[in-house]
Amino acid sequence: MDIDPRPAVATHPLAGSAPSSPSAARLPAGLQSPPIHRSGEVSSTQDEAARRLDAGEQAPFAVTARRQQAGRGRLGRRFVSPDGGNVYLTYAHSTRLAPSQRTWMPLVAGLAAVSAVDEVAGASGVRIGLKWPNDLQTADGRKLGGILVEGRGAHGVLIGIGINLHGPVRDGDGTVVPGAAWLLGEAGIRDGAESAPGDSVPAAAAPVAASPPGGTQRPEQNEELGDRIATAIVLSLGAELAALESMGGDAVTAGSAHRYTMTCLTIGRLVRVDPLGGGGAHGAPLPALVGTAVAIDDRGRLMVDPVDPLAEGPVAVDVGDVKHVRPGGPARLTRDADRGVEQEDHST
Repeated sequence: MDIDPRPAVATHPLAGSAPSSPSAARLPAGLQSPPIHRSGEVSSTQDEAARRLDAGEQAPFAVTARRQQAGRGRLGRRFVSPDGGNVYLTYAHSTRLAPSQRTWMPLVAGLAAVSAVDEVAGASGVRIGLKWPNDLQTADGRKLGGILVEGRGAHGVLIGIGINLHGPVRDGDGTVVPGAAWLLGEAGIRDGAESAPGDSVPAAAAPVAASPPGGTQRPEQNEELGDRIATAIVLSLGAELAALESMGGDAVTAGSAHRYTMTCLTIGRLVRVDPLGGGGAHGAPLPALVGTAVAIDDRGRLMVDPVDPLAEGPVAVDVGDVKHVRPGGPARLTRDADRGVEQEDHST
């Protein structure tokens, strides 16, 4: 099952770049880089990591694959996993924290992924941030990656991360998925980018080479970049989780809360939150909450100030399907009015 995505204290993002992760290129003293099992094809990296845990392999470790037969994301969404087109990775972690102390794990996973992409592919150009709780998005709302966090037994946590390497992103029938972002090739947001001055880049993470004329990326370039990003994610995520574990899950003391605030694209935006499942009279779905995301409370909930003047606010959002509403777009959608909300469901 998913771990509830509850971050911690946050306010409106400040101008400027997000602070760096505790150690994206290097784990804290005394910790070793977890092994990475690189596979060709698996049902999903989540399934493969779970199989390894069940067989007795000790966490931490990571699993990557070139292709997934049955990739899945948050809220049970399925997605296409083309051969070599994306980063497909699951990080297996063993935690000492009680379930109530793990609520920041989905969010630090997002921080680790953003940090890794910026280190390997460069931080200049189109800004990459996080839509609450942990979707990787561009500032204009295109989705670059997604994250799924699942519990496994009493202490196991599986963190699945998917990132689009090359585009355009296509659905199972070959249709181009609207609202997607990718790193390399024509219209790629990091094609030919170099690392920003002063960035800490692992030795294996040299600047991304530009695509050949015409935007065609060679398969070996995709594979090389994917391997480098996966390695950077494993290192960064290990550092983020170690910091969180050392502070008993307190993301404020660990510094994660501040860095998440600086990276989050949702705070300050008009959002629509669709409740998950029923809950209304006779099992009817609850109405969507529409308002401005103003903060993240000390339990990690997204605080939304409703547009409804009769509603008491701000309202704490524990879990839900959060969408950014574009300025001038409809706040309450109908089947014919979906263009006012940024694309949510695509291959990440």
